[in-house]
Amino acid sequence: MFTKTNTYSNEKNDLEINHFFSIPENIQNNINDRWFHLYEWIWSQDVKASIERDFLKYIKKLWVIFAVLLIIPSAILFMAKDITLFIIFFVWFLWIINFIFILILTILAIKRSSILRKNAYVLITDTSISINWKIEKLNNYNINNDNKILKISELFEEELFKESNIEKTKKSFFKQVMDNIWEWYSFIFRIWKWNNKNSWQLVLLLLALYTVYALSLWLIYFVWIIFVWFFGNILSAINKKILLIKWHKITSINKHFEDIDTYSKSLVKEKNELTTLLNNAISNDWKDWLLTHINTWLENINQNADKSINTNIKLKEEINNSEYKEMFNFSIYNSWIKRQILTPLEQISELLSKNLNILSNRKQSIEKQILETTDPSLKWPLVASKTRVEMKIVEIQKHLEKINIYIDKLK
Repeated sequence: MFTKTNTYSNEKNDLEINHFFSIPENIQNNINDRWFHLYEWIWSQDVKASIERDFLKYIKKLWVIFAVLLIIPSAILFMAKDITLFIIFFVWFLWIINFIFILILTILAIKRSSILRKNAYVLITDTSISINWKIEKLNNYNINNDNKILKISELFEEELFKESNIEKTKKSFFKQVMDNIWEWYSFIFRIWKWNNKNSWQLVLLLLALYTVYALSLWLIYFVWIIFVWFFGNILSAINKKILLIKWHKITSINKHFEDIDTYSKSLVKEKNELTTLLNNAISNDWKDWLLTHINTWLENINQNADKSINTNIKLKEEINNSEYKEMFNFSIYNSWIKRQILTPLEQISELLSKNLNILSNRKQSIEKQILETTDPSLKWPLVASKTRVEMKIVEIQKHLEKINIYIDKLK
């Protein structure tokens, strides 16, 4: 098995110790394994959640101001018995509130989407970090000195590599808004009590107007929550399309890494199955049905090997042609490829060579028996047996040559 060099061990220690923020163990292990990790930091759902949270925050801040602007003029108009003007004023003011929230949501969506496009992913290697589309040396990067990243962490309530707290804040704002609404109901009833219950008409009017306002406020809230949900889904779809374009290069690189991981697991699985089949073939004198199974598995192995080689070539080309080239350590990458692809192929090659020797020895043994046999009736079964063994040798050699070609390409 492949053993890490001392240089790599030192780099591993640097990654774990010499930085200004905490990298989770699973990410460290991934980097130590292949020196590369793509972390999804700010995503479309985070943008949507932050807009919903701020929506509640603005309701909390503005609802008292809107209440005063709505209730006092409405009360005056109602007491003046100018119902027409009262209705016109109420509808007009409600439209103003809607317009204000549309404007707020639009501005929030535009700003948050801009942040998303730059900070959806964080790329980390054994020596560098790419964040906010800037590449920094990992051991020299102090996140506490990066004001933009700190503001993003605060805005989305999600520090790098940690969980988001937006949902908790949303629940807190919702509770505060509900508490404030009920507190003002209590205040209106206290007015009645302070005036010895002689101002019951004023209290009833205030209660009616405040209830209408509270209902309209919650109507706005629930209508705009639907709008936020609908708008958020549209925004998420748009953002995903933009992210696919903006981050195509790095997501493509990450996809190639994942594909190589998949091919590697398949090769190991197929190698183990092939070992079982070859052992059974030796025990059962290479029955024809076993050879068919063996050929099928060898074809699968060659296909996965071919895909691995092509993916490896594409991956190297994409890295070399990207702005992230300086972040990658190809000596570690080559070691990773050896562990993932080359080592299983070499083990399969060794396994086939071993069985090829067994078949060659069997062929020689049959040839010796043919020479020693004088009876024609006994000789022809031996000749037929030799022919079958030769066919198996040809099949094994054909697959072995292909695998050795892949091995040479990886060395």
